Formats: sequence, structure tokens, C-alpha cells
Amino acid sequence: MLKLARIENEFLERYPDRIVTLDSHTQGEPTRLLISGVGTLPGSTMKDKRDYFESGYDHVRMLLTREPRGHRGIMAAVVTEPISPQGQFGLFYMDARRYPYLCGHATIGAVASLIEAGALTTDDGDTLITVDTPSGPLDAHTRIRNGRVESVAIEMVPSFVFDTGRELEIAGFGKVSVDLVCVGGFFAMVSARSISIDLVPENSHRLIPLGMAVIEAANQALSVYHPDRPEVNTVDVTQFYDEDPQTGIGKSVVIYGESNMDRSPCGTGTTARMTLLHHQGKLGSGQVYKNAGPLGTVFEGRIVKTLTIGKFDGIVGQFRGNAQITGSHQFVVDASAPFQKGFLI
Repeated sequence: MLKLARIENEFLERYPDRIVTLDSHTQGEPTRLLISGVGTLPGSTMKDKRDYFESGYDHVRMLLTREPRGHRGIMAAVVTEPISPQGQFGLFYMDARRYPYLCGHATIGAVASLIEAGALTTDDGDTLITVDTPSGPLDAHTRIRNGRVESVAIEMVPSFVFDTGRELEIAGFGKVSVDLVCVGGFFAMVSARSISIDLVPENSHRLIPLGMAVIEAANQALSVYHPDRPEVNTVDVTQFYDEDPQTGIGKSVVIYGESNMDRSPCGTGTTARMTLLHHQGKLGSGQVYKNAGPLGTVFEGRIVKTLTIGKFDGIVGQFRGNAQITGSHQFVVDASAPFQKGFLI
């Protein structure tokens, strides 16, 4: 007779080495938060910690973000000790392809999940939580009501427009004009109207390969750099954007990683769009900008200040949203199993 009560005990005994995650979604886009299984990561900076993880635990990234335990749409993040005096915890990001410098939706997912799980102590009202990231400290303005997270606003790192109107030749498609915006990493911004493709989920089969082709073409034809961070020198994301002519609400589809379409409005993407609008003289400090993703969920953004980054005029943008926990996982790897590093199809 099957003894259900023994399952958990037998599992824990058979698999003493487990990779533990806390999973959530931020308005549609998943975050898989690694909270246990790799030990303490040394390093005095978040880049040091990320580099150490990449050199010794990159197989864990692949296990969590690829099949059969994950999928190409998973954005994972690793929780570490803080490295700044004001930081409550550290966070770096990883997907099926790489280690992004910044991810807004995953930061919201991490803050909301750690509060809801009781790892961060907060009172009702507005609470400031500082998160150390590879792009620098991020301030999370968290609203708590009756002990639950109502929303989280992330104050992003300084962003700037690097260049505009650069033409790329895309094989099988033709010429595409892109604007280059840096928010932690570089975005290739493409007007949906310029390519005559509506930003709806039904067009994902066209937008995803085109977005990946734009990333590849941009890195072959263009050179980018960050004035203060020499490691930021590639284009990693394509954002297709538009506005609803009746409401003025922005619309965006963001393509990144191993051919993934962001289900949320994308926090860094919302900030990139505000940065470009400000550069064009269409959005001023303090003005509210609403941006919708492919599922219709909305982030609310605004410019909190302007500044310069090297020779570039830039902004600090803030966007607000929320996340909900979807579950906790204890992942294991059987030594006899195939696909020790996962796979993608």
C-alpha cells in the first residue's frame, strides 16, 4: 500500500543536496529566485559574486532556466548578502542565455516575494528597501497594506539614449531603424509602426525571431559603450514599442534571452521607453507614463530626476507594479539522469 506520508521524508533522505527556489510572477512574467543550494558567494561587489557564480555554478543557471525544470521564458535571480551599507540584500540575474545586468520585473518579484515569505520585515505603509545589483543599488519603494504587498516601485539606475536612427539590414526582412538606449544594459528600440506589425500575442511568431535578428545585427554592425561601466558593451534586448492613440498608454513587446517574449510590460523596457520619450522632448520629469505589455498588464512609470552620464543626458526612471508568489521548489539532479545541464528546443 502506498504510504503518502512517507514521500517527503524519503525524498529529503534520498536527495540531501537540493536547489531551493521561491517562484513568482510580476504581472505575467516569471521570476525564479534562488534562495538555497549554492552556499555563500564570495566577492566585495555584486559583479564579483556574479562572476564567481558563473565560473562555478553556471550549470545551476542552465538547470533552472532550461527544460525539463524550466523553460526559455524563466528569468532567474540569485539572492546574496548585501554589499553596500544601505542594502538589505543582493541580487543578480540570469536567463537561459546569459547574466543580464539588470531586470526590473525580477527585482519587484524578489522584493515582494521576500516580504510575503517573511524574510524581510516591514510595517504597513511605505517602506524603502535597497537592493544591491550588478548595475548598482536600486531603491524599492514598497507599499504594504494589512501586512500584504500592495505594490513595489523600483527606482532604476541612470539611463540614457546612446544613439538614434541607426539602420540595420535584417536578412529576409529588410531595413529596420533602431534607437539605442541603455538601462543597465543596451536596448535596441524599434517602432512597431515602422515595421507594420501590431504588438499582440498573435504576432509572437513574427516578433520573436525579428527581435533576436535585430540583436544579432546590432552587435555585428554597431558599437556601444557605457561611460562608467566598460563591461556594458553589447546590445542584449530588442523592444518593439507603440502607443494607444486613444488613451496614450504605451504598448511594448520586449525580446531577450534565448528567444523569449516578456509577458510583462518589462520594467527596464518601460524605463527605456521613458528615456527615449524624454530625449525626444515628449515626457517631462514627474509626468506619469503608463506602459502595457502583451497581456495587457500595466506598469506605471515616471521620471524622478535628470542627470548626465559621461557626455550623455540621462534620467532616473521609476516604475511601479506588483508580484505574487506562485510556489516554492526543491530541485534535484539525479546522477543517472540525462541532460545534466538542461536543454532547449
